[in-house]
Amino acid sequence: MHGITRRRFFSLTARTAAGLGAARLLGPFPLALADELAPGIREIDAFVQRHIREMGAPGLTLGLADRNGPIAVRTYGHTDVKTGRKVSPDDLFEIGSITKSFVALCLLQLREQGKLDVNRPIREYLPWLKIESAYAPITVHHLLTHTSGLPNPLSLPAAPLWTAHAPGEHFHYCNLGYEILGLLLRGLDGRPLRDIFRARIFEPLGMTASEGVISHDIRPRLAQSYWPVYDDRPFQRHGPITEAPNLAMDNAAGCIASTPRDMSLYMKMLLNQGRPLISKETFALFTKPAIPAPGFGKDAGYGYGIAIQPVEGRTLLRHTGGMVSFSSAMQVDLDAGAGAFASVNASLQGYRPNAVAGYALAALRTVPAPPPPEFDDPYKVPNAAEYVGTYTAPDGRKLVLTAADDRLELVHKGEHLPLERLAPDTFWVPDPAFALHPLAFERQGEKIVEASHGADWYAGERYTGPRTFETPSEYLAYAGHYRNEDPWMGSARVVLRKGRLWLGGAPLLPLGSGLFRIGEEDHEPDRVRFEEIVNGRALRAVFSGIEFRRLDA
Repeated sequence: MHGITRRRFFSLTARTAAGLGAARLLGPFPLALADELAPGIREIDAFVQRHIREMGAPGLTLGLADRNGPIAVRTYGHTDVKTGRKVSPDDLFEIGSITKSFVALCLLQLREQGKLDVNRPIREYLPWLKIESAYAPITVHHLLTHTSGLPNPLSLPAAPLWTAHAPGEHFHYCNLGYEILGLLLRGLDGRPLRDIFRARIFEPLGMTASEGVISHDIRPRLAQSYWPVYDDRPFQRHGPITEAPNLAMDNAAGCIASTPRDMSLYMKMLLNQGRPLISKETFALFTKPAIPAPGFGKDAGYGYGIAIQPVEGRTLLRHTGGMVSFSSAMQVDLDAGAGAFASVNASLQGYRPNAVAGYALAALRTVPAPPPPEFDDPYKVPNAAEYVGTYTAPDGRKLVLTAADDRLELVHKGEHLPLERLAPDTFWVPDPAFALHPLAFERQGEKIVEASHGADWYAGERYTGPRTFETPSEYLAYAGHYRNEDPWMGSARVVLRKGRLWLGGAPLLPLGSGLFRIGEEDHEPDRVRFEEIVNGRALRAVFSGIEFRRLDA
């Protein structure tokens, strides 16, 4: 299987740009509505066409809805970049964690039927579930709102689970919680998950194309999807991608595949306060923020499988979904009466098409459509001057950073390498010597004072802290590259830096006997344990119950 290089992908995109505009309006609906929306639809088309080129996305599908139902379905780009086959409105796209709201709605239907009390402990319904905890019992409510304190593996470990804080105290996004809720849903309903979704949601809403479980049987209907060629290192924008493997998924954390038309019917239900699926009172419970969830936007909270965000006096329901090779976003403006669902047939490591869903909503809400947002240039660093200087490692090696025209550059072997921004204070360096880790900077107050790249640490000219660090001898056995060949897992690189172990950008805090907490906060539930020490090296690392094996590559 060969990767799609940046040059190859751009050439395909350029040759077919004219075909992107072939997206069509759904009908029938009132001609006046179509006439009124047509300019906004054209603005959306122009924005999305540029968006997928800027982001390096193969294809995108978009569904727009109001309280009466679907307004438009738009498709862009390719489902197969080798053959040039374009995305079709009938192609299934995996919606990922947007599935969680479907799970919550099914459970709330069971609550209306008197079969479920969301405030009862989950172990009263699933007594076999092993949880070792010093805190109060975890309820269904805690699982629905990501406040259980459980760790976040994507599958249920064989060993007993643990909690890091009292249920309800902290928000920690937890796919495992929704896997457990899926098991609860199956037990209470008595049917397989695909049949539950079909009977309780798809059929009542007319979602005739959707599938409740991702299986090989539906592969012919799924859009061909893509993932990075290299899954063991940072992914830069327009990095090489390749066809993703087939995936089978019945985990309720994210197992639905749908089309933009079907998702428009789902958004119609949300815009009509849950009807015909649940009562108005139950919808209020579904959309009641239980805890702040800033990761979903400014002032956002999390309800039951859905995030709720106040925006300029309006209420926005939103969620994203990330699969092995699909990325999705849904935004529903309850007050404006419009919703947008967007999905891309690729995983671009952290990317979600929120910009598409957000602008589509703005264009539906405002006549004429507002100007589209400016595209983020990852090589443009307006504060580049803050990073300029020389950074020195304990062994004397140096990093020299310069700035030119809002570009940050690393001087390496006589060349000025432009840095691509991956996250705040974090950059990708276009050189094989830096391929496996990002170049990250740390601040003291507002000033950049140090830099790191994997295990390497560099003190800046303004750095005033210690320059030597005590390293526990046992840590030497733990640093290394660990891998799990499940496509959801991939690689984990543990490095030893400044006397501490780090996993990505997160420090590992020792809990004793080779066990570490991932992250600084006491309430972080994820753990890693290093095991099987042979010849001074750990051969196995267990991340929140999931086994990874050392790989010397």
